[in-house]
Amino acid sequence: MIIMKTSNNSKLLKFLAISAFVLMSFFSCQKEAVDVSQPNNNQTFNVTSEVSKLMSRTATNDGSADNIIDQANCLEVKLPVTVVVNNIEITINSEVDFGLIEDIYDQFADDIDKLDIQYPITIISGDFTETTINSQAELEELIKSCVGENEVDDDIECIDFQYPISISIFNTSFDVIDTETINNDEELYVFLENLDDATLASLNFPVTMVLADGSTVSVNNNEELISTINQAKDSCDEDDDYDYNDDDLDCDVNSIKSNLKECYWEIRNDNGTSGLKAMFNDDFTFSVKNPNGVEEASGAWTVVQDGDYSYLKLESNSQDFNGSFKVVECGDDFLEMLDASGQFVKIVKDCPDDTNLPAVKEFIIDCKWYMYYLKVDGNDLTAQYHDYHFDFKEDGTFIMTTGNDQDLHEGTWVAQEIATGGVAITLSSPTLTSDINDYYLLARLDDDKMVLQGEQNHTLKLERVCENDPGTANQVERVKNVMKECSWSVYYFELDGNDVTSQFEIYFGFNADGTFNAEGNGANYEGEWDVVELNDGSTGFVITSSNLPSELTDEYVVTFDNNEKVHLVDAEQNTLKLIKQCN
Repeated sequence: MIIMKTSNNSKLLKFLAISAFVLMSFFSCQKEAVDVSQPNNNQTFNVTSEVSKLMSRTATNDGSADNIIDQANCLEVKLPVTVVVNNIEITINSEVDFGLIEDIYDQFADDIDKLDIQYPITIISGDFTETTINSQAELEELIKSCVGENEVDDDIECIDFQYPISISIFNTSFDVIDTETINNDEELYVFLENLDDATLASLNFPVTMVLADGSTVSVNNNEELISTINQAKDSCDEDDDYDYNDDDLDCDVNSIKSNLKECYWEIRNDNGTSGLKAMFNDDFTFSVKNPNGVEEASGAWTVVQDGDYSYLKLESNSQDFNGSFKVVECGDDFLEMLDASGQFVKIVKDCPDDTNLPAVKEFIIDCKWYMYYLKVDGNDLTAQYHDYHFDFKEDGTFIMTTGNDQDLHEGTWVAQEIATGGVAITLSSPTLTSDINDYYLLARLDDDKMVLQGEQNHTLKLERVCENDPGTANQVERVKNVMKECSWSVYYFELDGNDVTSQFEIYFGFNADGTFNAEGNGANYEGEWDVVELNDGSTGFVITSSNLPSELTDEYVVTFDNNEKVHLVDAEQNTLKLIKQCN
């Protein structure tokens, strides 16, 4: 077996010549050197310096991006390369084409995915040397030099140098004898690898470092460089697993929960499409319906972490939708899972593609829409905009108010079909900030929910509230009746502008005789409650008690109610939101 290796010989020869010149300069006239400001010993480095080692680890070639091909974190397959994926031959010309492999993998839920590389290929190692590989056996032998999946390795991937940078080479009197311009990781790695104890070098500061989130940090000396790299080196997911597609969606509990709440999910099994669709609701209830719209199952759902995997847990009145399902792969629009018996289950997102624009417009203007969720650039702003209602008018204007009409904004809305299918909605108001104003795609629209995905990293969720719903006329009696049906829990409590929900995990049982029993926080409570009509015609909700936390005993105004939720606001604008909990 012959394995051929090549490297950047020209740079190596150049560097050796520089090193020889350094040695000669120790014994020659110093007038030949270029006189510059003299850095102290702390700002120079040689091959054994801490800063040199950190720089080398940062410049090391990362081989994890193409793990879907070689399953080796320290090796990079030089492109182009031809592979056969599930008997389909494709040529990979760039990293974008890695998605072609995943697309073939995802075509069928119950097949065995297989990839064969067409040899010979060229492998680029962490030190940028290139190796010609002629067979799978040769590749597997080289893979032994790498650590395994998700194991700690030497390369630092969460921070990079912003090139070009320059490095000065000094003699022992700190006279500059050469300056090297470095344009990429390979040049920096080769430079550092060829340093020796007799050579002193120094970065020409300031140097800009690029963090994993794209932000930059300017460093001005070796101490700052060491500190910055050490702080950043473990600050991101280095993606050293072998699943290319896990970048579509983090398979963590919170990401899966958020994704499941969007749209319907088509359930597939070993025989393909089952015809069943599931809806995972915000209150962590779910329902499964057949193609005729008949409910086949309903119950509660959640997602939990156990070891290295997330599990979708279902409790329902159907044996088929009970138990824990292990999430083995996830993407923006699918989850692949194994049930307790090891059977494969796949669910695929099924968002509405209705482009009947007149029908969409008519449906939106038919009722008001209550904002119950807003996320902007990863920040949850729901508390800031709680109890706002949109009233979309037929003339393309809208009015946005709080539940008690204390704040009012006017603007315009435009709904239009888009070339790729679906509907886009633009919201614009001179009195609203970019938190609301945006160009949105209509991700979900059904009997009671509208979900909008904004172009500027917005997720806006609205709940339909129709004034002509049955029983709406007498709000006092309706609220009284609905509160007596089941127990109610606090799902949001804002006090003095702060979200204190976690401190008040309390469950209420509102009795028909005007008393209530409650439990939570390790204690039992009792008191009285009532729903009354206030002088201004609004509906009041009164809670009194001798032992309930005083923050909850108050006189509230009902700002929103339906069969599942009641929202209450007091005179100081503290907000208490209750959600029905029926067994």
